[in-house]
Amino acid sequence: MTKYLLVDDSRAFLLVDAQTAPLPSAPTTGPTIRLSQDIVATRIHGTSVSELKELAQDAQLAGDARTHADDPLIARAIALLNAQERMRVHPTDGTPLTWNPQGTQAESEHGNVVFPRIDPSVIGIVTSADDQKILMVENARRPGYFTSVAGYVDPGETIEAAWVREVREETGYTVNQVAYVGSQPWPLSGALMLGFVSRVDETVTPGETDGELRRMVWASRNEVSDLPMPPQGSISRTLITRWVDKGFDDVVFGDVGGSDF
Repeated sequence: MTKYLLVDDSRAFLLVDAQTAPLPSAPTTGPTIRLSQDIVATRIHGTSVSELKELAQDAQLAGDARTHADDPLIARAIALLNAQERMRVHPTDGTPLTWNPQGTQAESEHGNVVFPRIDPSVIGIVTSADDQKILMVENARRPGYFTSVAGYVDPGETIEAAWVREVREETGYTVNQVAYVGSQPWPLSGALMLGFVSRVDETVTPGETDGELRRMVWASRNEVSDLPMPPQGSISRTLITRWVDKGFDDVVFGDVGGSDF
């Protein structure tokens, strides 16, 4: 039994049964990919899934890229649909791309193959030396809630070096030890978020920053709940919640620049 995963321009979606719910006649439609034997994903333009009330009442699943960031099916669908709309010609020969039905690779008119782009990005939490406080940050471009330090990996960098650099650039603190703790695809931007945890000496006056942050706050475990948090399902929320609940005593920290990496 075929199901349709309808994804609108805001990356909100509905999963509907094709036999019980007619597909909408959207003003325009984008790419269509076969996610599995029984699920087909389609991008719809010019309307939002919230306006498809007839379909919504029978939907088997509904949400958006943020609320379901940890759902492998949704993350894959949105990432592959985004890739087709962003990559329409081959980057070297300039001819149009033809994507396979699964949306996992495309071929140019000259037979050159290209794959969906994935951008590695580091994200994580910084705690005080005694692990009793966490550094919560508010991004100037995304104000309204406190989250984690994050940024893209530069060419030629290890992911550990990228994390150290991002912490220094955004907060002014110098990280000496890091631990990798997990990852999450982030289809909104096409990133693969690589999660870290580090401890710094919070008593040291931080250096100059790049101005990316609007505010920084050192918060205890009891104070974190009083701050507006990143969305549920995001790796940032997961890392912060884990620190509050049980900490990271089970991870192995490595020295930056040493033989550990």
